Amino acid sequence: MAKKVFFIFLLALSLGAFLVLKPFFSEKPAAPTIEDRLPDEEFIGRVKLIDFARESEKITEKNQVSVKDFIAHDFLLSQSKNYGIDLRKHSYVFGNSKGEFGLITELTDSSKVMAGINRLKIIYPIKDTLIGSKKVYVLKKEKLYFYYDKSYAFIYKGNQISSKFKRIVDAKLNDQTSTWKAFLKDNTFKKDFFVISTQSKRLTEFGLNKALLSIHCDSSHFLIKTAINRKFSLNLSIKEKGFGFKPSDQTSSLLNLHLDITKFRENTDDEFLIAINKLAKRISFPTTEFLNAWEGDISFIQGGVTSISETYIETQMDEEFNPIEVRKYKAISVPKYAIMLSLNDKKESFFQLLNTKGILTQDGSKSRFLFSPPLARKEYENYTVFNSGDAFPEIQETTTNSVFHTWSGKRYQFDLLGLEEQSLLGEFKVHFSDVINYLKYR
Repeated sequence: MAKKVFFIFLLALSLGAFLVLKPFFSEKPAAPTIEDRLPDEEFIGRVKLIDFARESEKITEKNQVSVKDFIAHDFLLSQSKNYGIDLRKHSYVFGNSKGEFGLITELTDSSKVMAGINRLKIIYPIKDTLIGSKKVYVLKKEKLYFYYDKSYAFIYKGNQISSKFKRIVDAKLNDQTSTWKAFLKDNTFKKDFFVISTQSKRLTEFGLNKALLSIHCDSSHFLIKTAINRKFSLNLSIKEKGFGFKPSDQTSSLLNLHLDITKFRENTDDEFLIAINKLAKRISFPTTEFLNAWEGDISFIQGGVTSISETYIETQMDEEFNPIEVRKYKAISVPKYAIMLSLNDKKESFFQLLNTKGILTQDGSKSRFLFSPPLARKEYENYTVFNSGDAFPEIQETTTNSVFHTWSGKRYQFDLLGLEEQSLLGEFKVHFSDVINYLKYR
């Protein structure tokens, strides 16, 4: 009897334990967040489309963009609500230099998405296909794919749909890649609407770690703030002021840079310096001797053309039909430009080394740097100026560090805003019309 009671008690205890613990065994694992799904790529980024559209309205309005009403923030907000897309939160983008890219965004109501797809099907030849067991919508000619689930939507254009799709669909909770985790923790442009990051191999060749771009706009330009980082110290800092060329109405290009390079020249094993040495070896340029003579200031200006007399040898026949060489002269047009460097007392030994290597040669009272036109030389305090024009450009004291270049009548400018311990901060200006023309002919 006791055995039967004990058996019934044990059975009841087991049943109770099963009922209590069942939810823990049968409960589905928590779904991954949208950040857990993000795939690595050459370029990654985040964008708040509604906020960016609001900021862009001033530039689309001024330039009378034909589709400005369709990219206005209030229109995008209303459409996103109609089709269950949450554009007020961050959407995430990724892409590469081949032109392949993708975007992932959160949904507020996935039941509304199909209405948007059906509407697009009226205009575009959208087809259904399967990747694994999932239905994906595709524009085959454009290689453009669209997929949505309960909580997110995914758009991709390119040839790597299988690997990107697998990463996104099969992701698990807390499965963020190290690249995305580092990017999302970076506070450099934390409050900005549109931020792109890259860890391209081209950067690592110069000892750089990554580059961040934050895109803004005013009424006529896209303003791209930049932050270029490296793992170790830059060994560079910005001087408070220096001398540079003063631009004129003819100026098409101008560079003014004033750096303290004391630590940089002392660290001969710096990866950035090693990369510069590799490039300099192509023309046997003595980088070490240059850095020992240079004091960190450089200014370059270009604009207009000038005429110089070029000597050439022509073979002629004398009266007895013997070939003779005759020295002749012709006028040719060359660009007017000048370069100015701050140099210390080691400059003459540096110039002598350039002469020995054939990099700097004498042409009468002037000098030639490799295949340059004849350059007149002038000393200005502790600066040396080389000039191809008729008159030396005007010099002024300046506190700015910037470069601009004029192409097809448009000015492109980069301003160096700061050098921190491991970061270079700057801003690049691109005219709106040039962006539109680029996209038009892609």
